[in-house]
Amino acid sequence: MAQPMVDVCIVGAGAGGSVVAKILGEAGLKVVVLDAGPRFNPATDYPADKQDFEVRGPETFAPSDPRRDLYVWEGKSWFKYLRVKGVGGSTLVYTAVTPRLHTSDFHTYTLDGVGTDWPITYRDLEPYYNRVEWDLGVSGSNTNPFDEPRGPYPTPPHGLNCASKAIKRGADKLGWTLVPSPQAVPTIPWKGRPACINCGALTVTGCPIQAKSSADVTYIPWAEATGNVTVKPLSRAREITVGPDGRARSVIYLDAFGEEHEQPAKAIVLAANSVETPRLLLMSRSSLFPNGLANSSGLVGRYFTEHLAVFTFGVMPERVDPWKGSPAGGVIQDFYETRKEHPFARGWAFEVDNGWLWPLATARRIPGWGKAHKDAMRRQFGHMVGIATVGEQLPDPQNRVTLDPKVVDDMGLPVPRIRNVLGENDRAMVEEIKKRSKELLEAAGAIEITNPKFVPGGSSHYMGTCRMGDDPKGSVVDQWGRAHDVPNLFVADGSIFVTGAAVNPTLTIHALAMRVAEHMVALGKRGDL
Repeated sequence: MAQPMVDVCIVGAGAGGSVVAKILGEAGLKVVVLDAGPRFNPATDYPADKQDFEVRGPETFAPSDPRRDLYVWEGKSWFKYLRVKGVGGSTLVYTAVTPRLHTSDFHTYTLDGVGTDWPITYRDLEPYYNRVEWDLGVSGSNTNPFDEPRGPYPTPPHGLNCASKAIKRGADKLGWTLVPSPQAVPTIPWKGRPACINCGALTVTGCPIQAKSSADVTYIPWAEATGNVTVKPLSRAREITVGPDGRARSVIYLDAFGEEHEQPAKAIVLAANSVETPRLLLMSRSSLFPNGLANSSGLVGRYFTEHLAVFTFGVMPERVDPWKGSPAGGVIQDFYETRKEHPFARGWAFEVDNGWLWPLATARRIPGWGKAHKDAMRRQFGHMVGIATVGEQLPDPQNRVTLDPKVVDDMGLPVPRIRNVLGENDRAMVEEIKKRSKELLEAAGAIEITNPKFVPGGSSHYMGTCRMGDDPKGSVVDQWGRAHDVPNLFVADGSIFVTGAAVNPTLTIHALAMRVAEHMVALGKRGDL
């Protein structure tokens, strides 16, 4: 069923697509946003105030048919591909940690001889970082010595809870610097939404009072308020069609009942995430693009990158009740840059992880059964602290997203096949992270420490599969997110990252999307969209 022509069709209503929709809507363009998942009502759908929230929370975002989210992975170790499909995307359950990239992240090849330099610099993104932070009411502290010079955060930082103070005790002893994490969770009322009440459950249920600045309660309603943006949930894109002139013509999508629709548009923006965006491009084969749309370089899906997430837990002698307060308890960036004493390039950040330490989560983490399990539960519950790392994995063209030739989802579409194998540099970094994680918890006074565990995919930060660049042979899009091969096709999600850095990527996705959208507006004004 054909739909009326619009100026722009956006695929994905998450961190990138929501920003693009707002900017284009404010400029007067008619926009349709397609999202594969449903639309949630925070007030009624999120059971944060229920005793069984640990059980009911994840069920909120689970698909009615588990085949919807099928994927295949290569390699011996299971790859834990974490995401949420729904209006707001993974911002619905993220911890809202929103640091900026560092200047060095854009020049890793020039500085360290690894990766590839971005075609833009920190200064190019700085004004967009500023605007996004003030849109979202980001809370933070200007006490991080590793931050780029910057103005004050829009709202004051979250206070450190007892668990974070315990980790800070260890950091201080080692001479490391722990500061409150910058978070898109305002500590004062912001733009008509309440301040955070520190319920501590926002990573499992979503935020029922809408204090967390997820895309569904910020950029999406702002976009719709322009009167120019229509959001269509439960609309799964399966193909981008092209005309004989090689320009993108429409998006074919399936509704909740599997009925096919076609949305024609003058321009198309992909913001479905770093797995689904290349998947859609690879499914969009035609006589003009036999290897997938915008893929003359052969790089669509390649350079799939995540963050090296190592999780370590320690039991403190005192009661710390880690669930009280924000799940994001602080960040340590002392090991962010390349160090001469390390046998690897680049680095990582520590983050205090106060999530998933509630009763059921703690009980599940403790092995065994019966009396031994109960004794361990009494000893650990309320005393446990957690740390996680955001390590910079180096981009590798062999790590990639492709289409599985056999497995299909509930709509009969080929599922993504993910390959992510650690390189020599990555493995060396993981080993150093494990050593330093134990050192930090020991200094904090932990009386029991779990073996640090690297979880493939556990970061939930996925990047790099449609990288930006000036050379069409070495990239998929230009520095403005415009596909080299298809002039009216744009990408505005984490897939356009060139390197992964060692910070949570959402703020940078927002900033890049804002930059892409404003460039599209400028192109439209001169008739070149």
